[in-house]
Amino acid sequence: MECRQVKDEAAADLALAMARAYAEAPWNENWTKERAERRVRAILGNYRAMGLMAVEDDMVIGGLLGFIDPYAEEDFFFVSELFVIPERKRQGVGRKLMEEAERVLREKGVRVIQLITIEDNEAFYGKCGLEKDACTVRYKRI
Repeated sequence: MECRQVKDEAAADLALAMARAYAEAPWNENWTKERAERRVRAILGNYRAMGLMAVEDDMVIGGLLGFIDPYAEEDFFFVSELFVIPERKRQGVGRKLMEEAERVLREKGVRVIQLITIEDNEAFYGKCGLEKDACTVRYKRI
């Protein structure tokens, strides 16, 4: 397995892997090819966006997508998506993507990674060294 920076032509393959990853529990989401690709391209269109993909035998098995979030005293990297196809979960793919993201971000002078997660994934992110923040995510369907 290797981690590669996402190029524009890889967006469709990355989107298919994302759709497969989120089709299973706990998400059970039904992503169409078009909506998944739109999501990938939307994230990659953000300010100083970065995408990484885990590739094995020319197949995308996972991805990490995010962007630089400028803040008062330092820039943060916001992880919008981190996913692994079902048959490769719990095999170190997500951890490898996080490690590669940290390496690339350190080179860019970014020292903080942020993300929003569900409870099911908190243990994984804790093992990756991410701490729980004081923020709470709220939403309202209108």
